[in-house]
Amino acid sequence: MGTPPEGAQPEIENAVEQALTGLTPPGLITGCRLIGAGDERYLLPAEDASIATREHGARAASGAGRRIAHELLRRLGCADLAVLRGQLGNPIWPAGIVGSIAHDDELAVAVAARSDAMRSVGIDIEPALPLPHDLRTLVTTPHDRLGDLDPGIGGRILFAAKEAVYKASFPLDGYVLGFEDIAVDFTSSEAVTSFGNRITVRFTVSPRVLAVAYTV
Repeated sequence: MGTPPEGAQPEIENAVEQALTGLTPPGLITGCRLIGAGDERYLLPAEDASIATREHGARAASGAGRRIAHELLRRLGCADLAVLRGQLGNPIWPAGIVGSIAHDDELAVAVAARSDAMRSVGIDIEPALPLPHDLRTLVTTPHDRLGDLDPGIGGRILFAAKEAVYKASFPLDGYVLGFEDIAVDFTSSEAVTSFGNRITVRFTVSPRVLAVAYTV
């Protein structure tokens, strides 16, 4: 997927932002940013120290995601803007805040809320393209209920949903989950983990596959 023309960038960001707004419940705020060269400059010193990778593209994506997170934290009135990276790659939000960050090759997205409004949240963004067959067989389990999902893009939606559910589940119990540990039922918009967490899941496929999972 190539970088969009400069003039198209605000339109893409706006489209993703609108899609996110349509997915999220009250109390959850969202943001989107196209990843640009040099976005690693938005990493605060403590964030920079917590992110081990030195690969330029990965650091730019992390910087873009943190740039959104910093703005969301300001909107929530939070004085501490640092979102460190945990040992398992999970973002560590300031006390009293729950949130999630994700990116694909071009776009970073983030969501955040006060912990008195929401217990946990997870987000994922994926290209609106079919999932490779070998990966689809790894992601799908007999317990998943795909409903009337389009067969072509359904695997990608399920992948994004399970990624978002894992991000929402981990802060609740600290368990590392595989795809087989998450059963998604798109007919009820709910996922259940093997450790008993029940999490609401919502998704859209345009202009990206976006999945948001949360508990309130």
